[in-house]
Amino acid sequence: MASARERQPAEGPDKEAAMKILLAELRHIGLDSEGRVVCTSLKQRLERVWLQGYVLCRDGDDVVDLDDGSAVMSLDVGDLVASSPDIAGSALQAGRYISCVCALEVHPEGILDLRAESAFALDAPGDAMVEPFWWLEVAESHRLRRLKLGN
Repeated sequence: MASARERQPAEGPDKEAAMKILLAELRHIGLDSEGRVVCTSLKQRLERVWLQGYVLCRDGDDVVDLDDGSAVMSLDVGDLVASSPDIAGSALQAGRYISCVCALEVHPEGILDLRAESAFALDAPGDAMVEPFWWLEVAESHRLRRLKLGN
């Protein structure tokens, strides 16, 4: 069986790969001419992001607040909890360190909505280095995107 670090969120043929990102990077967003979200120092058009952080609190089966050390943002978990109730009872509890993939949606008012598509708890005894390594994974993800873009 794969460890929590080896499991990656599912990607279908119609889904863009999720970029590893820090929440603070989502504070500097805009829209391109096609209405897609543009964020990060790479000015990437993103539909999905891969996040890790601590669940600070949970508001019923609809919202959790996630703190990744760079910022705190709310995630819409309603669809995920409805489709996978076992996640509601385990990973999405206050105090848990989780990895999740979220779809990005910008409302006409300019409000960014992060809709959780998957979530895994990463706070088992064997996951002790998950949190500090996440910052390195994000940096490496950005470095590889820069190389791909030729920047």
